[in-house]
Amino acid sequence: MSETNVYQELADKLMMGHSETIKRLFSMVADEKEAKLLLAMPGTADDLAAATGRSADDVKKSLDLLFHKGLAFVSGNSGKYRMCRDIVQFHDATILWPEAPKEFHNLWKEFTDKEWGPTVKIIESMLPGPPTRIIPVAAALDAKNQILHYENVKEIVESAKRIAVTKCTCRVVDGKCGLPVEVCIQINRAADYAITRGTGREIDKKEAMDIIRKAEEAGLVHVTMNTDHIDHYICNCCSDCCIGLRYMISQGTKFVSPSRFQAVVDEDACVGCESCVDRCYFSAISVTNGKDEPKAVVDGEKCVGCGLCSIVCPSEAIHFDEVRPVEFIPKAP
Repeated sequence: MSETNVYQELADKLMMGHSETIKRLFSMVADEKEAKLLLAMPGTADDLAAATGRSADDVKKSLDLLFHKGLAFVSGNSGKYRMCRDIVQFHDATILWPEAPKEFHNLWKEFTDKEWGPTVKIIESMLPGPPTRIIPVAAALDAKNQILHYENVKEIVESAKRIAVTKCTCRVVDGKCGLPVEVCIQINRAADYAITRGTGREIDKKEAMDIIRKAEEAGLVHVTMNTDHIDHYICNCCSDCCIGLRYMISQGTKFVSPSRFQAVVDEDACVGCESCVDRCYFSAISVTNGKDEPKAVVDGEKCVGCGLCSIVCPSEAIHFDEVRPVEFIPKAP
């Protein structure tokens, strides 16, 4: 098998065989010997040694390195290794490879700028719904709202058994927004993975909430997996670098689902200051002439219910109503 064919096969496994950039990324993070080991997965270290004709000790060293690079994942129960399952996992895991050269990150940026838009549309066509969803800022919600535990950032953090923080992979490769980078909260199994791999640091619940509050103040949107069970992550996303929000805004992709809530403006309290307009990434708020003075108006079709507008409103004129049922958030498989 030629070296070129090895990287073609790896790209094919992620359904990205058409992308020369993905092949180049694989070639930068795995040599030919490591690539062949990835192609032999899944399997235990012994299985993979037998499949590749290498010694068990030699294979184990390679597996440890592939785990460190973000290319291989191991099941604690079976001891079986598998390669990254899709393009998103390849992106998120390898970007946090501690020894990644600048050229590697630059190539990822090239991919996200030129190829991610069409790629996310292909992913959407294959999935029953968006893989991620927005969690509203807790301070934006009233007591009258039915706030489920997996929609409440504080409750998610308080119920976590283990927490870590990692850098935002999107801002690591881009960062043009200048917003905080070490803000991705990893929960339970994801925290175990980040700490074991050395790509995240363990934090307590107080620091996690401090990070979340600072993220909100900076104008970052909380995003997590689109299920009713959170055992993975809370990302804090911007509109410039995030591979989910960026193309949702510019191309209307549906990689990220809105929350169940929508902004509503109290006209009597609104002073027309436009703070909410400046904060909204989604162009969902405008200020128009009211009866006597300018007032904020919400476009319900564009509002994703993130809540960021409410925390900058000086007159507390914005609240959030439930506009989607509990069933809007899919059950965990």
